[in-house]
Formats: sequence, structure tokens, C-alpha cells
Amino acid sequence: MLLLISCGTFMLLTLHACKKDTPEPHNPYDDIVRDDTTTSGIPVDSLTITYLHKKVLSTRCALPGCHVGNFEPDFRTPQSSFSTLVYAPVLKNNAQNEYAFRVIPYNTAKSVLYQRVTNCCFVNTNDRMPQDDIGVPLPDSSLNLITDWINYGARDMFGLVARLPNNEPLIQGYIGLSTDYQTQYSTNRLDSIYYNPFIVPIGVSQFYIAVVVSDDSTAISQLQYNKLKISQNADDFSSAITLPATYLSAGNNQVWVATVNASSLPANDTLYMRYYVNDGQHPQNTEFPRDEQIYAYKTYWSFIRQ
Repeated sequence: MLLLISCGTFMLLTLHACKKDTPEPHNPYDDIVRDDTTTSGIPVDSLTITYLHKKVLSTRCALPGCHVGNFEPDFRTPQSSFSTLVYAPVLKNNAQNEYAFRVIPYNTAKSVLYQRVTNCCFVNTNDRMPQDDIGVPLPDSSLNLITDWINYGARDMFGLVARLPNNEPLIQGYIGLSTDYQTQYSTNRLDSIYYNPFIVPIGVSQFYIAVVVSDDSTAISQLQYNKLKISQNADDFSSAITLPATYLSAGNNQVWVATVNASSLPANDTLYMRYYVNDGQHPQNTEFPRDEQIYAYKTYWSFIRQ
């Protein structure tokens, strides 16, 4: 019996050592060839982001502690370089706030990338890239390549020139106000929960909804459609009350204001709002909130007469 137990114990102790290891499953991502960043039909020595990345950005900028994805621009790949350079908004501007984008095709004078590698003091003293106090300035050959790439249209991996993006208007928020602008109803929320409907006193016959809208290419005063809709159903505005909004500018504030006739609306019932606007460049109006958005947005854009 002792011998059997000892053998059994020995077998248990040696089972793991004798067992054949199970091979790991195949990882399909291992098959991706990451060395080839060229694009079919576009020679690597053409004036595209592929060549600029190969010759300059990957060797002098995508270094540890620098532009390796920790902050923009991201120079790890040609794709990330292009998307964080061409028509990418500027985060660190000069004192005069003169620049809108890091790279503008055909325009070195307005491209921050060009200024950062040629100007000794774009924001601070000795801040030329690579930074003067920790790096070696780019040679003329690299500066010429950056210049030529921008002047040739700052082309992407396919040799194409990007167009200035034109986004839909952004509906940023609203304020519910008394008609004398003295009382802000939208700060008084049901049960003091910020995304619940705001409360309009039952005795108020009219109030304003002032909507804040922005756009990347169209002046706020030139935005089109501008209508507020009110419905008793959070997801059905087919029979909603439609109210036109009027542009109002006061100091630095620009809003579109709709007048709500509260006395014609039911009391003690949640009334949902949606705003619609168009910049004249898109086939459909921008809408907020939308059907697919979470319910808290819809209740935040609502009020109740109590």
C-alpha cells in the first residue's frame, strides 16, 4: 500500500512535467507586414506623406519621449502623421494666434509644421523642432523636403490633396430664460437632478429658449433653418410644435432664440425639445438630440410646467 501511494504521489508530481505543452492559437495579426508603408502605384520617392515620413518624421521626430503617440502630432506611421498634420487644428499657437492648422496644402506661410522647424522662437525662446536645447536642427535637405511636400499640396499616401473639412453645425446647448432675461429657468431641474426636465412656473405664459450653435466654416448669423421643435414623445417629433428661432448677438455671445408660448402647452407633462439647423453645405438638417442618443440627453432637453 505504501508503495502504491508513493508511486501515485510520484505520478501526480511528475504529471505536469511529462504533459506535452498545448501550442498557442494562431494570432492573425502576426501576419501583418508592418515594414511596407508604400502605396501601390505611388513611388516611395514621390512628394507624398509616405516619403516624408520615411525620410524625416520617422527618423527625427518619432523618437522616445517625442511624437510617438503620447501627444499630437503623432508621427508613428504615415497615416497618423497625415491625419494629425493636414488641416489638423493647432493646440499651441503663437502669441498673435495667427495659425489655424498644422499644415495647409500649398501654403508654408500658414502651416505651423513649417514654422516649428524653421522658426527659433515660435512660442518660446529656443523652441524650434527638434527642440534647440535638446536636439539637433534638421538639415537643409529635410527642411527642403518638408517645404516641397507642403508646396506640392501636402499629399497623402495616394498622392491626393486633402480638402478643407466642412463639418455639420454643432449644437452645443441651450438656456431657458424669462422674456426679460432676468430668470434662468433651465437651472431649476426636477428633483435637482441636472439631466431631468427643467421647471417652468405654471403662471409663466411665455419664455425663451436660447440655443448655442457653432460651425467650422459658416458664420453663426448665416446658419439656416434654425427651428425648435417640442413634442410630448421623446422619440417622435412627426407632429411636434415647430418654432422659428431668431439670431441674437450680445457682446461676445451669439445665440438663436425661440419664443415658447407656454400657456398653450399641457401642465405637469414632460415636453421634449429638439433643435434643427443647417450650414447650407449639407443635404440634411443637423438635429439634436437624435433618436439613437441616450435618454438622459432627451430629458435634459425637456421641461415641465408646474
